[in-house]
Amino acid sequence: MQKNVFSLTVFLCSACFFLTSCSSIQKMGTNAVSDMLSGYDKKGRFIEKKAGAPDPMEAVMNESDTVLIGDFLPVTLKMYEILQAVNPEHQGLSVMCGQLNVMYANAFVQSPADEIPIEYYDKQKSEYDRAKMHYLKGSRYIFSVLDKKYPGFSENVFSADENLIQKSVSQLKKSDVNALYWAIAGRLGAFSLDPLNAELVTSLQGCVAVLERAAELDREYSDGAIWTLLFTFYVSAPADFCGNMARGLECYEIAQQISGGKQAGNYVAYAENYCIAQNDEKGFVEALEKALAINPDDDEKTKLMTVIYQNRARRLLSCKSDYFLEW
Repeated sequence: MQKNVFSLTVFLCSACFFLTSCSSIQKMGTNAVSDMLSGYDKKGRFIEKKAGAPDPMEAVMNESDTVLIGDFLPVTLKMYEILQAVNPEHQGLSVMCGQLNVMYANAFVQSPADEIPIEYYDKQKSEYDRAKMHYLKGSRYIFSVLDKKYPGFSENVFSADENLIQKSVSQLKKSDVNALYWAIAGRLGAFSLDPLNAELVTSLQGCVAVLERAAELDREYSDGAIWTLLFTFYVSAPADFCGNMARGLECYEIAQQISGGKQAGNYVAYAENYCIAQNDEKGFVEALEKALAINPDDDEKTKLMTVIYQNRARRLLSCKSDYFLEW
């Protein structure tokens, strides 16, 4: 695996150096590299891979060493951003830059920051600020693409004007779903760290409308990932901020149905966002134990994320007394 990661890093560095330093490079060549690394073409359309075709991201997603990936991802992220700067019109590459920023913020900045002891508040706050920065940076990359496809999209969606929001989301297509998911995941991730930010609060109605539309367009996207994100938001946000407990639980059931109960992240989200608030210690433990019972090797495509969520499940169980009163 280390050899695969090293080779991919060298390739990215070499490709970006070549593209930025060789004045005779043809745009077609730049697009070919961008297509391969993002999995989407210049217009943001998914590229169907031939059987046996190489996929650079497989070397990342089937890894179980989260420390290795945590060290590697920042390098990857910057290489993608360098290539995007060379080829800014490539929509697939811009979306991938956004996706990587959001992934990095969630798994390798915010999650570790959650474990920092309260006596090191300043350090934790600094890391949360970093996570928020990457969440919003990732979201901006993707909304820049959506604004090109649908002029005025982000302005309308963030306007809190229900008519403008509905008009904008009605334009969306199934091919937009991947971009929509990561754009809103970044926005809501930032809100979770700064819930009193007026700009983010104003945009919540539009964010929820976009997610609901994405779920309608592609119900089974990424084994129910949209439904899990909707669940997490609905049960965590106050009613005045678009929270909706009943709808949230409905979304959770749909996510479980689609995933067949095989996504560790669903159980961790349920324990952390619902059980703690409901003072349901039994449900909390049961959900986390179900997350830990999943074998990461059962699905190579989700191995990394399973391991990440299982590490979080162990941490939550180890500090259970911080969330529930012992009588």
